Amino acid sequence: MSQFALYENALAVYEKTKDEKTKDESTKDESTKDESTKDESTKDESNKDEKTQYRCQHNDTVFEGGVISCLECGEDIRQLITHEKEWRYYGSSDSKRSSDPNRVQIRKTDERNINKDVQNMGFSETIVTKADQLYSQVTKGQIYRGNSRKAIVFACIFHAYKMSGKHQTPDGLVKLFGLSRKNGLKGLKIVNVNAPKDSKIHTTIITPVHLVHDIMNKFKATSDQKKEVILLYSRIKNRSSKLNRSRPQSVAAALTYYWIKKKMIDINLKDFAKKVDLSELTINKNAKEVALVLGTPDVI
Repeated sequence: MSQFALYENALAVYEKTKDEKTKDESTKDESTKDESTKDESTKDESNKDEKTQYRCQHNDTVFEGGVISCLECGEDIRQLITHEKEWRYYGSSDSKRSSDPNRVQIRKTDERNINKDVQNMGFSETIVTKADQLYSQVTKGQIYRGNSRKAIVFACIFHAYKMSGKHQTPDGLVKLFGLSRKNGLKGLKIVNVNAPKDSKIHTTIITPVHLVHDIMNKFKATSDQKKEVILLYSRIKNRSSKLNRSRPQSVAAALTYYWIKKKMIDINLKDFAKKVDLSELTINKNAKEVALVLGTPDVI
């Protein structure tokens, strides 16, 4: 046998041996892999069984921040929601978008009556009721605020007294309501324009007779003295265009001052004007007119 033949035989034997060895290793690896996979599967099933068998009973719990938690397993069991007020107040971190929730309130319904406007002013319930009815008729549900509302309430009270036969001077009520004369006249105008056409305020007229009582009460006059002044008015009624154009309060004051001067009572014009809250010029001018009508110009 030649050397080449021996070499080929040896190579063939080597190749055969190598293939068998590789095949054995492959078979061994597959066997090992199968065993490993089987072991891992068995281990997972075992762990799963252990988890299934162990279930925390949550015997040891704690309540913090509205949440009930288990101290053994750490699970959040339940979160409690409270519907009570959240007691929190303004702090350094509060802003217009995050502030005290307790300050949130239901919007108040605007009250349309005048009870609160005239509270503690000493008006009788009858007068307030009549004024409230007139206020509703005049405003017709419209909302007024500030001095406009106050002026209308004043005018309604004034007309309520007038309709009840218990006349009050506008100036006295204006002062009581803390209004200027301009705002008072504005309120009277609003009421006169917006009141129903059949309202009694259009037919009830204030005469100087109604105001004589109020003026003379400031000087503590007796009922007989008041009657004397009222009798003077009956003598000058509609006998002077100047007096007819004057306000009832001015005429009543002029009549009273004329009577004081005629009776020679010690009350000067300055003090009288201060008491009745009218100018000295107005009182003196109208008192002179009264004296002329009565034919006694020397009295004033």
